[in-house]
Amino acid sequence: MLGLTSVCVFLFFALALAVNSGYSLGALVLLLASSWLLWKRPRLHLQRRDYLMLVTLLLYFFIFTANMLYHADPARELDIPLRALLAAPVMLLLLAYPPRPSAWWSGVAIGAMTGAALAFWQLIVLHLERPQAATSNAIHYGNVSMLMGMLALCGLGWAREQRHRMVWSIFLLAGALAGVLGSIVSGSRGGWLALPVCAGIIVLHHAKTSGKRHIIRALVVLVALAAVTYAMPDSQIRKRVHTAVEEAQNFQYGADLKWSSVGQRLEMWRTALLISRDHVLVGVGRTGYLEEKRVLMAEGKMSNIISEYTNAHNDYLDALVKRGIVGVMALLALFLVPLSLFARALRHSAPATQPYALAGVVLCTCYMIFGLTTSSLTLNIGIIMLVFPMVILWAMLRQQERIA
Repeated sequence: MLGLTSVCVFLFFALALAVNSGYSLGALVLLLASSWLLWKRPRLHLQRRDYLMLVTLLLYFFIFTANMLYHADPARELDIPLRALLAAPVMLLLLAYPPRPSAWWSGVAIGAMTGAALAFWQLIVLHLERPQAATSNAIHYGNVSMLMGMLALCGLGWAREQRHRMVWSIFLLAGALAGVLGSIVSGSRGGWLALPVCAGIIVLHHAKTSGKRHIIRALVVLVALAAVTYAMPDSQIRKRVHTAVEEAQNFQYGADLKWSSVGQRLEMWRTALLISRDHVLVGVGRTGYLEEKRVLMAEGKMSNIISEYTNAHNDYLDALVKRGIVGVMALLALFLVPLSLFARALRHSAPATQPYALAGVVLCTCYMIFGLTTSSLTLNIGIIMLVFPMVILWAMLRQQERIA
């Protein structure tokens, strides 16, 4: 079973961006394998922290589902929160049979590199303006690519302790670079916001263990890279940043939103806040949200450009308008409870556990930032790439605590 969980964890990441719905393969096999627990019933030695993680996943599922039933939303809406529920038995399986660390770190690096390779092929050969690798959306590809790049960077502490530390370090750095470059060529500006925050977290952590002089070196490298990528001819970053500023200014002056992604987002956020004003506690549900938008459009209070969008392009506002304050609290718990558990382990656990704790902090931080500019958790890739890495990392962290 240890070999099976290791292979599944590797495939989960290695195929995530290079194969259509590739992340589903490893997740599905892990879910099916979790039924083995019913027969073997291994001792899990669960702690209060494990129960907190499980309760957080179950709470998100039950609040989302109860709200869906209350508002009589379509049954297909259950597809998203169900992923959080299914991650719970996978976590128990991995606590009993934790995957090999090399499977996790190599899968993350290879996944970032294969995704970036496909994205560059789409850019150079197919001439796509915004590559999306094997995903259905450039935004979600860019976000997941940035996430995998930052996760690969978290593995450098683990790599230093390995027999072939130089090979592993170069391999993970290549994965980190590929993840960042993949996000850049996708043009997904929301993912770029996570780069300085997560890089800062990683640098500060390594400075704590390796000396403060590394902060200056790392900051110099980051600033130099940012300057170079911004100054390059036909820089995607410079082009997208200038476009974002221009579109935000045009929205302020009432310009046409047809070709303005920033303007459309701002209009969606304004509309979500307007609708949620009278439905603060439990929201209006998905069906009610679309109906309220039709009413506002008929009254001339909303642009018809955003009428077909089924979410608010912001995780927090989408939860607020559809599930109210209760839904927002469940969403924040999904981010903040695991974040606090990983952060506590990062401060107080043995050195062997810290790469996994750091990766857990980065995972939750990335999603909290991604959710500011898109609805990450309304698609399978969004919710799966949050809850499954979360439980994988937690199981590996707990394993390192046991053997430390």
